[in-house]
Amino acid sequence: MDRDGLPEQPMVIGFVQTKGGTGKSTLALNTAFSATMAEAFDSVALVELDPQGTLKTWWQEREQMGYDSGRVSFHHISSTQREVFQKGIQSISDYNALMIMDIPGEGTGRLHTRFACAFCDLVIVPMRISTNDESAFINNLYPIIKEIISAAPEKRGRFFVLPVFTHPLANPRRCFAYFEDMLPPHVSCLKAVYPARSVYENFNRRGLNLYEYERLVDSNKKFKEQVKRAIQDVETISKTIIETGREKNGSVERPTTKS
Repeated sequence: MDRDGLPEQPMVIGFVQTKGGTGKSTLALNTAFSATMAEAFDSVALVELDPQGTLKTWWQEREQMGYDSGRVSFHHISSTQREVFQKGIQSISDYNALMIMDIPGEGTGRLHTRFACAFCDLVIVPMRISTNDESAFINNLYPIIKEIISAAPEKRGRFFVLPVFTHPLANPRRCFAYFEDMLPPHVSCLKAVYPARSVYENFNRRGLNLYEYERLVDSNKKFKEQVKRAIQDVETISKTIIETGREKNGSVERPTTKS
């Protein structure tokens, strides 16, 4: 709360990529549950706009297993009607200090993608070092980014590529340099990476997050170390997002849902 007893302006983060299979949902759910976010924000809303409901199914499993989600709440908005999902998202943002949005990969229209690019404080674009990913970004997502910035110049500096599925032993600075060299204007490289780790394929069975999964494999020393490295990945990404978001929010106000 602020000094007048009113909710402070929340930070809104969107994981956006028009193509699937880039790790958006895994990143969204684990950053929402990260220790870094829990320390920085009193309440965290994890919001899924994907009609397929991947995270919805996962959350239902959590509830069935009786896991304590603490400060994290989940919201699934499946509507493709602009007024419906905009109203829902505005209501959620009014009562949470942080909103993390999982935006579906979309075909023609890209309604949710356009909304996220206009509404979010930071748009995080998970992208592999791949000509296919680069081509999809340039042809599908970047035109939307340019359109948003043209309409709202204050959105400059709000779009960041996150290198994903990098080799665990790769030098992150080389990844940053690669993207900084190929990215077009108004898009930067987030100074964090999301390495390829087998644990990301298995942790979320039965509604678990990485932190709960670590406790589940406690007796397996070798595998627990792998989970710890994955958790460190997420904490580094979360810390970088917070630092970047607070830097940007200090000088730019987020547009309303009418954008």
